[in-house]
Amino acid sequence: MEEESLPPLPVQIQKVSNLSEVKFPSRVSSDVLHLDSVKLYPHKGNLGAEGRMACAAQPRAAGVWRGALEGATPSAAAAKVLPLLPGRVALDGCGALADTALACSSLHFLPSAMLEEDARKRRSVAAQELGAASGRDVKVFILAGQLGQVLSHHAELFLLGCGEGRFESLLCLVPLAHAPTTRAVRFAVARETPLGALQEVWQEVAMVELPRLFQLSVRNGGAGLALPGKEKFLVEEEEEFLVINSWQREDADSARGDVSEDRLTLEQLLWVETVRALADTAPCAEVPVPALRLKLADEGLASAVDLLDGPAELGAGVPPDEAPRLASLAFLRQYATRAVLQEELLPRLLPSGAGTFRVFSAELTTREGSSPLRSLRPPKPRSLDDLFSDSPDFRKPSHFACGVDDENFPEGKDEDPLIRYDLTSVLLLCETSGFLLAFHCLQAQDPCSV
Repeated sequence: MEEESLPPLPVQIQKVSNLSEVKFPSRVSSDVLHLDSVKLYPHKGNLGAEGRMACAAQPRAAGVWRGALEGATPSAAAAKVLPLLPGRVALDGCGALADTALACSSLHFLPSAMLEEDARKRRSVAAQELGAASGRDVKVFILAGQLGQVLSHHAELFLLGCGEGRFESLLCLVPLAHAPTTRAVRFAVARETPLGALQEVWQEVAMVELPRLFQLSVRNGGAGLALPGKEKFLVEEEEEFLVINSWQREDADSARGDVSEDRLTLEQLLWVETVRALADTAPCAEVPVPALRLKLADEGLASAVDLLDGPAELGAGVPPDEAPRLASLAFLRQYATRAVLQEELLPRLLPSGAGTFRVFSAELTTREGSSPLRSLRPPKPRSLDDLFSDSPDFRKPSHFACGVDDENFPEGKDEDPLIRYDLTSVLLLCETSGFLLAFHCLQAQDPCSV
């Protein structure tokens, strides 16, 4: 068909008297944060660069977004932003091989204490861009995860009330880098005190400095060393992996040039330690640690008497608020004798013999939105070849019976590597002496009892 025979294109001309009456087609940007009725647009101003999503040139989302939010209170309006963040904000394994996917239920916005001078300056800048008369009219929120979780970004949300239940907002995302920059495992830590945050550096201690605890981990947890392809025996004892690590605070005069400028809290250091310990076990030797399932709990203060002479069994006389702490110490005493704790641990944990230390625990929780048996649901065989593999292992149930098969069924590799394991971690931290002992026990579940 020749060009002269083509029909003319229809032309629609809008006759308006004012430019504001022109109906331009909607413009969609891949950098807009949009979900349901919440829409935040990239904003260029003095708070930071214009918001951009992750791309080849920028591996992580960063910048400033602006938009309108609705909510009865500033906290309710801030909660409307949370569903926009998963996929842009993730967990940070700090150098360990971990699954960094993050769920919306793990995130929440906390009101900023505005203790730092830099935070007050940023609030003043945000007030000018939002058109507020004073910086005090702007509410500032900081993004946080569950206890100890390390996030990939620092997120600030500035809100200015513009009427009944309506707020103008500015969201700032700043990528963080916590992983050690050298082979030495050292982390910068900001420890909160009544006088402000103290800047410290914590380093992992070689366990040869605690030889009896090191022997304990090797003797009871030797099978837990991440050695892929290790020889399998026909009859094996119950799988139990012990990982024992320790950390200490460095002197104030030590060099700090090789640590990241982005600092952790002490609770985040404990979370990172647990993720790194799981990465050293055989189940996670070649697959990422499911970091989202890791839950850290603060169980309070304990003394040397609690550690050495605490009750072996918790009876009716134990107060409910003390039961978790005493249970953690009793679990530790099942593996370490009183002599080891008194002669090797206490001199580092409580050098003066008096005082208290903090007790934390960690465990694996079920994944959000699913039952704990979701990964164990048996699949349906597609053919007879699926039922009869070339190298069947009759020592354990079939993949089509329990949904778990480590070697003979490829799809099993995509499942959670720790779905069949229970984690019990006991972490003892003394901020005065600057010492941390982390005891991790990963025990395999009985497939028949699941």
